[in-house]
Amino acid sequence: MTEPVRTAPVTPDKGIHQTTLKAIALLIGVAATVLTPLVQLSSTNPLEVWSTVLVALIGWVAYALVSRGHTVYMPHLMVYSVLMAANLAVLAFGSVRTAGGFLFVAAVAGAGILLSRTALIGSVVFSVASLGALTLAEARGGLHTPNFAVGTKVWITHSTVLIVVAILVYYSRSRAEAAFQRQLEELALRKRTEQERDRSLVRFARIFRTSPSPMLAQSARDGMILDVNPAFERCYGYTRDQVLGQPDHRLWADLSQRTAYLEQIAEHRRTERVAARSQRADGSPFDALVSSEMSDDPGDRLVITTIIDVTTQNEAMERLRKSEERFAKAFNFSPLKMTITRLSDGKFIEVNQARDPVQGLRRDDLLGKTTLELGGWLSPADRQTFIDRILADGHVSGYETRMRHVDGGVIDAKMWAERIEIDGEDCILSCFVNTTEEKRREAQLLALTRGMAGPSGDALFQALTLHMAQAIGADMVTVSELRDDHRARTLAVWKDGRNSRNYSFDLDGTPCAEALKQPSLYVHESALAQRFQHYQALADEGLQAYVGQPLRDEDGTPIGVLNAFWRHPVHLSNDTRALMAIFASRANAELVRLRRDREILRLNTSLEERVRERTAELRKLNAELDSFAYSVSHDLKSPLRAIDGFTQLLQESLEGRLDAHEAELLDRVLAGTHRMSTLIADLLALARVSQGPLQRSPVDLSAMALQVLQAEQAKHPERTLRWQVAPGLHAECDARLARIALENLLGNAVKYTRDQADAVIEFGQLPNHQGAAGDFFVRDNGTGFDMAHAHKLFQPFQRLHMPSAGFEGTGIGLATVRRILERHGGSIRAVAQPGEGARFLFSFEAATSAAPPATSTTP
Repeated sequence: MTEPVRTAPVTPDKGIHQTTLKAIALLIGVAATVLTPLVQLSSTNPLEVWSTVLVALIGWVAYALVSRGHTVYMPHLMVYSVLMAANLAVLAFGSVRTAGGFLFVAAVAGAGILLSRTALIGSVVFSVASLGALTLAEARGGLHTPNFAVGTKVWITHSTVLIVVAILVYYSRSRAEAAFQRQLEELALRKRTEQERDRSLVRFARIFRTSPSPMLAQSARDGMILDVNPAFERCYGYTRDQVLGQPDHRLWADLSQRTAYLEQIAEHRRTERVAARSQRADGSPFDALVSSEMSDDPGDRLVITTIIDVTTQNEAMERLRKSEERFAKAFNFSPLKMTITRLSDGKFIEVNQARDPVQGLRRDDLLGKTTLELGGWLSPADRQTFIDRILADGHVSGYETRMRHVDGGVIDAKMWAERIEIDGEDCILSCFVNTTEEKRREAQLLALTRGMAGPSGDALFQALTLHMAQAIGADMVTVSELRDDHRARTLAVWKDGRNSRNYSFDLDGTPCAEALKQPSLYVHESALAQRFQHYQALADEGLQAYVGQPLRDEDGTPIGVLNAFWRHPVHLSNDTRALMAIFASRANAELVRLRRDREILRLNTSLEERVRERTAELRKLNAELDSFAYSVSHDLKSPLRAIDGFTQLLQESLEGRLDAHEAELLDRVLAGTHRMSTLIADLLALARVSQGPLQRSPVDLSAMALQVLQAEQAKHPERTLRWQVAPGLHAECDARLARIALENLLGNAVKYTRDQADAVIEFGQLPNHQGAAGDFFVRDNGTGFDMAHAHKLFQPFQRLHMPSAGFEGTGIGLATVRRILERHGGSIRAVAQPGEGARFLFSFEAATSAAPPATSTTP
């Protein structure tokens, strides 16, 4: 429940109060002082004189005290002094009807204006009691006889009282006006305050509702939830109606944290980002930062709480901590030298404990110094080039540079660096590898590779033995090839700084024989002649050390050996072994290539002879086969004509005497003789196209195709054919055979489009491709065929459409076309879809490109 608003008592303005008191005291002092001689002259009663003196004395004393700032009890002194003076004046005059009665009125008026309520009541009671006592005394004759004569004294007394009352009234009105003005100002201030409060409430409500962080308002008395914002609903999974009027226990995963949190709010009235474990509606906990503030309004104690879900942030911080821990371990315990330098000036700010393989400096030597000071860069320009690179890419990998060693020498190095940020400052994380020895090896290998890359065969082996002897410091190097008689012959010999003549030798009892038994290098570092005593040449040459590498074919068969000899004992280093392997690999590849070349040469020689023999044999067989086919076809014609003729005579002589079945049998015999006649004619045509030489000449295929199509139209006057023939198609070919090919292709197109109402046949040429003339093509919109059976298309006696389908033929035509084109060196292929027509693409040996196609139709 809200308590009533209490207003503090209005305090008179201190300046007005003091001025009024001074004016009243001065007036009383002056008036009483003026009256004192008048009273003394006109009155014989000493009490009346002393009462006037007392009033004058009170006035001046009060004036003096007020002038010095003593105003706290001055109104009391003046009011009660005037009341005493009034009593003395009545007693001195002898009647309450004297001018002294005005003093009672003036005193009560002053008490009402200047004093508190209690003092006012006291002055009224005192005045009433005094007047009552004096009136009673006068009535009973207890006072002396008064003198009611009037004069200056009476006028001054009355005037003074009136002026004092006027001053009091003016003061009272001034104080009332000031109080009223203050009330108006206070009302205006309260109105502005309430308006500002309303605006603040609206702003707070807007902030409360739109805040992305969960917020809730609670009662500070009982902790009940009064309101929550939408972010709270999204975060916790509760709806607003589910939590309103409920305690907040369900929001805490650990109630002991809630207790400690409430104690903190009660003590400090606010909290800032207190870490806590909160709990959602589904029971899942999450990390949160809780901030609360309690209002100062005693009538409506509210606690406004803001929650920040920091689960993701804490997880990220934990990942960051682990990442930093891993980085620190990787940095400090890395065997590679790693440093962190400032990008701005190259100053070392962190260095790990690994040995410095490049400059030979310790960690303490580097910290606090710059890379330029310590020779990390040979010049500022080198560092600037590196800085430009890392600013552009953010990192460098395998960056090649040169650094100065602590002993003054220049070292080749490779550098890996990454641009990082530490405490808001750009830095560079770097590691280094000394590549001086690697550079030396690369230069050596590059020189060796260049020395062996150019030549081949014997020249290569000579160059290889030269460079190998120089690279490994051998006194003698040889490359030997194995022979079938368990002997070897050298392909190149380098001895004592020059080439020597090749020689053959028996492998038995030699280091080469032992080397061929090994899977890799065979090494004998000293006492070579003692080990192979039966091989006298070793002792004669004074050779003491040997290294041999077997050379093998792709199947692992030994084919040779690479040898190196020294006249002194040697210790074979890893570098020497690596160089030996490189030389052996190159020698092995070249020896394999030489043996393959020899084999290829031998095979080519025998193959050419076999091809010539086989070609002659095939030509003979083809000629015999064509002659046989021609003879058989020709010899079959006479008996076939006899069968056909006698059958026709028999049919004519028996006409009218045969029943239907017998007549059908004779018709079938005649049809068979006609089909066989056609087949024999096609076989003869196929045989003819394979016989005789080709008579190549420029042939206008466009004109030839038009002639063939016009002839087909004449054969089938009942049909309307439409064709498109590209003009200017030429080929270097045999004109007779080319016409046979076109007659077969265009005839087939006419035949297989007879079921089309609008038969369209096209003859043209594809565009040139990569400088070569495109294929010619014949295209129709006829029956087409299934490409699954296309492999049968150009074989003799193979047909894709049976006679029962209404398409006559023997299956020889396309085989004839293929034979013609193959004789010219060309080819043919077909593309089709059932019901969508077919396209035959073919070429002669020397076809020219076509002009743009033109369309022609029959008249």
